Parts: sequence; structure tokens; C-alpha cells
Amino acid sequence: MKMKNHKLFCLILWICFLIILIFPSTLSAQDSVYARNVIETLASPAFKGRGYAFKGDSMAASFISQEFFRFNLKQWTNNYYQPYYVSMNVFEGNKEVHFGKNYPSSTCSDAMQIVASSAPVKGHFSIIPATKKMLKSKWDTSKTKDKFIAIDMTQYASDKDKDKEKRKQWSQVISKNPLNAKGYILINKQMSAYSPIVGRIKSSHTTIILLKDSISGTLKHVDINLDARFVEQYQTQNVCGYVEGKLYPDTFFVIGAHYDHLGQIGTDYIFHGANDNASGTAMMMDLARHFSLPENKPDYSIAFVAFSGEEIGLLGSFYFVENTPIPINNIKMMLNLDMVGTGEDGFTFVCGKTFPDEFNKFATINNEKNYSPKLVQREEAANSDHYPFYKKGGKAMFIFGMGKAGQYHHPSDTVENLSMGGYNSLARMIIDYINLHNSQ
Repeated sequence: MKMKNHKLFCLILWICFLIILIFPSTLSAQDSVYARNVIETLASPAFKGRGYAFKGDSMAASFISQEFFRFNLKQWTNNYYQPYYVSMNVFEGNKEVHFGKNYPSSTCSDAMQIVASSAPVKGHFSIIPATKKMLKSKWDTSKTKDKFIAIDMTQYASDKDKDKEKRKQWSQVISKNPLNAKGYILINKQMSAYSPIVGRIKSSHTTIILLKDSISGTLKHVDINLDARFVEQYQTQNVCGYVEGKLYPDTFFVIGAHYDHLGQIGTDYIFHGANDNASGTAMMMDLARHFSLPENKPDYSIAFVAFSGEEIGLLGSFYFVENTPIPINNIKMMLNLDMVGTGEDGFTFVCGKTFPDEFNKFATINNEKNYSPKLVQREEAANSDHYPFYKKGGKAMFIFGMGKAGQYHHPSDTVENLSMGGYNSLARMIIDYINLHNSQ
């Protein structure tokens, strides 16, 4: 009897194994192995942080389009590309900054950042402390010409109106440079997440941010060798393909994710962007793979869009919406996947409160299947690529995971620091959500 049971058990195992071999689609979008391989590829040093230095975005776009071709997605263009143009400051050479013995670091770190708009500069320069007189219109600019001005922003850190006003005034000075300075050194109590969006500004000066606790004594001189290049009308691109629906080919779901990140500064300082947003790109591609298989073909068409330009102002998604091959009224729902490489603590749905009926479909699926410990509704916000669709009058939600990952907009956002704790759960929820509409 025991032998018979054992043989029966082995037979069942063998049948299950054959099912997996014959029908891999049932697991394709629920298996994080493919996603992790995609994330490792996109977040690797070879892709240069998927920014505009060293054409990192173009290498990532080529990889994504090759995968779309492999999945046999239908095309609106010959190579899945939707090109558009941006102007951007890039750092592809030297980035040495020396303040002498009072500041030991000489390159980008947690204690020093080069602002993305910084102009090229090379030489030995004096540093003078900022004064209130410099904010007055009658200031003699010959006193600050070709010098670096150190501004201790920690003295204006409170929420008092006078400090807010001072921060605003110094921000305008740094932006417009009426002092005709060679550059500015902002001394902060905390280092903010790196922002590339100001790299769209063609600046005539350089701005360095320093962490105050890393400075010993007064900064008097700086030796700097910074290579920067402002690239006019650089071609970047969205990458988009689609699976045609069986019953309603003219009505679409859109599943999107931005593949761009912060790029690379110099030859070795890389923002890998594993969670932000190689993870969302990987899930979008994984879902494209799933729905491209004949046995998973949906009733409605599904567009899969990898956006560039998100980190510098949602440029790619705005361009897609304004030049879309899909009328906005023909989009049932746009799902934007951004930072979904965690999720062990649940998922947040931005615009979930705006479109409660659609959020409730996810909540019902989750209650039935127990995929995730928590789903959180939020109001609309202009914080990722769902927003242009929403602003144009379409239905759109932005989904992000809650859980363990590397720091936001930091070189530590790597695959090794990514939990992938809720990846399978969200992939299954989205498949069930699409299939729920198929059954209606």
C-alpha cells in the first residue's frame, strides 16, 4: 500500500513537471527569476545608470526593444521606438574636487554631490563665505567674480518665515548667479537625494553640496577639475509595443514603467536604479511576455510602454500622451509600475482614491487570494508616469511597493539591496485584474 502511494505520488510529481514544461505561461509572470535577470541587466554598470551620459538610456532602450521583438509584440513603429529630444547636462570625464586637508573627500560621495546643472570648470579658486549684503542689488560683483561662495544653509533650516525667505533668496542667487561667481558651495545638515532634473538647465557656474559634519575648519580654497557637457537636442525614446485583444482590439489597457534613471557622473559614480525603476520595467516586460503567449491572449488590447525622461520631468510619458497611437478615451486603465521591487509590506496605489472602483477590484482580488498584506489608497499626485494620462482625462494608477530596498536616488539602489518580497504577488494581482475585465 505504501509502495502504491509512493508510485502515485511520483506520478503526480511527473505530471506536474510536464505541465510546467508544456505550459510555462502559467508561471511566466509569477516567477521573479526572469525579473531579477532583467533588473541585474538594467542596473549593471554596462548600462551607465540609464541616463544620458554615455548614452545609457539608448543601451537600455535597445535591450527592451529586443525583448519586445522576442515576445513578438505588435509594433506602431519599425523598432518599437517613439523618439523625442531633450537637452541635458552630462558628466563623462573628470570630477575631482579638493578642498584641502579640512575636507578629505575628493569625489562624489554621501558627503559631497555635484549639482546636475554644473558647468565645466578647472583650476584653483578662492572660497569666500556668503553674507547678507550679497543678496542686495547694489552688491559689487567684482568682489565675487571668479570665486566660489560658501553658503551655510544650516542656519536657515527652520520653518520660520524669515528662514524660508532666506532659502528662497539664496536659491534664486544660485540659479541666476547675479554675483558672477565661478560657483557655489552649499553646506547642508543632511544630503538630499540626487536630482537630475536641473540638468536640463544650461548653467554658467558650478554648484557643490557638502555635508556640514564632514567639514573640519573653514574652507578657503578649492582645486577642481570637472568635465561637463551640455548636449542640445539629444535623442531619447520611449519603447512601446502591444498585444492585440481578441474581442476588443481598439480598446486598451496600458502597462507602463520608466526605464531611465539618474545616470553616471564621471567614469565610476553610478546610480544603478535597481528599484527605481529597473524593477517596474522588469515587471512590465514580464507581463508583456505573459500576455504575448497565445494561451494568455486577452480580450482587450494591452500596450506595454517603457518611458524615458521620467527622472527629468515625466518627459517621456507626456510625449506619449500627446503623441499616442491610442486615443485617451480608448484606454480602460493605465497602470504605472514604479519601484515595485519590494512589496513585502504591501503596495500603495496613487490615484486609488481617485478611481475607487478600480482600486476595489484589486482589493477584492487580494482579499480572495491573500496576495499582499496591505493595499493602500492614495489621492492623485504628479509624481510618476501615470500623471500625464490622468491629466489628459484618462484613468491611471501608480503602484509602488513598500519594503526593503537601497536608498532612494543613491548608488546603493542595487539588486543586492532589493528584497523582491512582493514581486510575485503584484504580478499575479495584475494578471487577475486584467483577466477580471476579460470575463466581464
